[in-house]
Amino acid sequence: MEDANARRGSRDLDMEIQAAHEEVDLTRFEAALRTPRAVHRSSCIRNVQVQPGLSLLATELRLTEPVLVESETFPAVCLSVVLNGYAHGKTPKLDTGFRPGQVWISSTNERVSTRKIILRAHPVHTVELIVTPQWFEFAEARFGDDPAFDAMHAAIERPTATRRRALDARLRQIAWAIQHPPGLGIVTALYLESRALDLLALLTAEFQGNTTYLLPANLTPLALDRIVAVQEQIDRDPALITTITALATEFAVSPSKLKQDFATAFGIGLGRYIQERRLLFGRELIEQHSVSVSEAAYRSGYTHPANFTAAFRRRFGHPPSAIRRFS
Repeated sequence: MEDANARRGSRDLDMEIQAAHEEVDLTRFEAALRTPRAVHRSSCIRNVQVQPGLSLLATELRLTEPVLVESETFPAVCLSVVLNGYAHGKTPKLDTGFRPGQVWISSTNERVSTRKIILRAHPVHTVELIVTPQWFEFAEARFGDDPAFDAMHAAIERPTATRRRALDARLRQIAWAIQHPPGLGIVTALYLESRALDLLALLTAEFQGNTTYLLPANLTPLALDRIVAVQEQIDRDPALITTITALATEFAVSPSKLKQDFATAFGIGLGRYIQERRLLFGRELIEQHSVSVSEAAYRSGYTHPANFTAAFRRRFGHPPSAIRRFS
């Protein structure tokens, strides 16, 4: 819920999106930082205007050193999901820090200058849905008599209020899907818009006081804890995951049960998730450590570099060798 107009020194720098579904020019984001060279070139900020006054912001930052970000709050209601990353808040009487596994529901009618230090030890992956007064004007004719709509609208006219809670599996699933959308062009655009509306429904439910449906259906608390532990193990080193059968044995569950529960919790197949993490790890090795494509393939868990190259091209639209030419 921080204003996209960030300051470097005394100069205001506009960070508004150039066009819907277009990635923000990182030089604009770097202007908000005291140490802009700390932002790695693989970082990505995607801003999608879903409806008038309703925006989806997906951020992936990789830093080479801690950075100080200065910005300003503005009238809005915001749902923020922190998948990865750490930041220390530096704003008196307003906690702007974050850590993995958090959900924020924030609202304000104020403009307050904020400061936070983002740490470099972990990549930052966050997803935010931002609802401004313009959206309430846009949706008034359709939802004006709805109590949840009225409650959310009223929140934007009061001083800053923030609620935090642990990230549930349903929101984790949606946020992860936003960070890794399928397809290209209009397919990606429509997919992101639909996930943004999912977030809007969950945000509205927060103001309605009905959040019981956020947990995945048919998963016990024990099964959910197990699936989260499986995901964390894959994220730590996807190359160590040799087979789904071996992974299932380690967690004392059948392979079919493991795949079913993983898909229920995160909305993505276990095999696809492992491949996604391997490709992202391989890309990081090439971009940040300048290793060869073959070495990146082996260290990512691929037996044959040709298979890594083919999967990489399908996922990112270009071969991994293209990264080496420009890194």
